[in-house]
Amino acid sequence: SVILTVLGQLAFMPILVLAARICPPGVEATLFAGLMSIFNAGGIASRSLGGALTAALDVTSDKFDNLALLIVICNLSSLLPLPFLSLLDTVPDEDLDE
Repeated sequence: SVILTVLGQLAFMPILVLAARICPPGVEATLFAGLMSIFNAGGIASRSLGGALTAALDVTSDKFDNLALLIVICNLSSLLPLPFLSLLDTVPDEDLDE
């Protein structure tokens, strides 16, 4: 559990670095709080949807008939944000030197 928490925080670092680069001065704490709220809400939604999908596919502790399909759906769902990456603004090079 501790190792997964540390790895999760390390995976979150690129998002925090990008946010710090595009953040206007003076609102860093507000932006961080907003990002953490979105991150936590996403985790709650993920667990809820995962539980609902597990129940919909009728995967239980005794019945594993649709477990392979559940694993495939869960892994492919992690690719859903990829089409939205182009919506991110780019950081101008002159802002990186500061």
